[in-house]
Amino acid sequence: MSRAFFAVAVISVLAVGCGEDDIFGTGGAGGAPPIIGPLLYTTPGLTIVGDDCDFFLDEPLEFEITIQGSNVLMEDADPQSSLEASTDSYSPEQDEVTLMGSTENSNFPPCVVQLDDVFQLLLGDSEASLDENTTLEVTWTHSETDVSATVGDCAGEWFVPLPCAGEAMFTLTQQTQ
Repeated sequence: MSRAFFAVAVISVLAVGCGEDDIFGTGGAGGAPPIIGPLLYTTPGLTIVGDDCDFFLDEPLEFEITIQGSNVLMEDADPQSSLEASTDSYSPEQDEVTLMGSTENSNFPPCVVQLDDVFQLLLGDSEASLDENTTLEVTWTHSETDVSATVGDCAGEWFVPLPCAGEAMFTLTQQTQ
């Protein structure tokens, strides 16, 4: 009787660890998708379409893009920058990818500013996935909004009148590593 109980217990434990799509014990639906990147993309500068925020600078930039399944993260490669944008709805069949990022700046109390960025990435080769594209045409929109406890706390504290917005365009080229 104890051998039968032991066999049932072992089979039960093994069955709990395996999903119907389990492949070689990796768990669930084949485990986590592989991480691609970070891939380094550079641009020599921006074409500033408009900028009420005085945010954009026409200078060379570097971004790192990391892909894991449907998640894409794009970060400024400058370690002193906190600029990043992401999506969790990427598919390799897309020829355009939208990445969004948002952060608050509360360095000038009582002023609190919401900074929002949207990057529209148009893939140079619509037949290839994001990581396989050597060039990306990018439209970058940036906005800043006063989100202080009392709206108006940023007047005279922030660099420009709020709300403000700007747009820039550029081409990113993937660097081989």
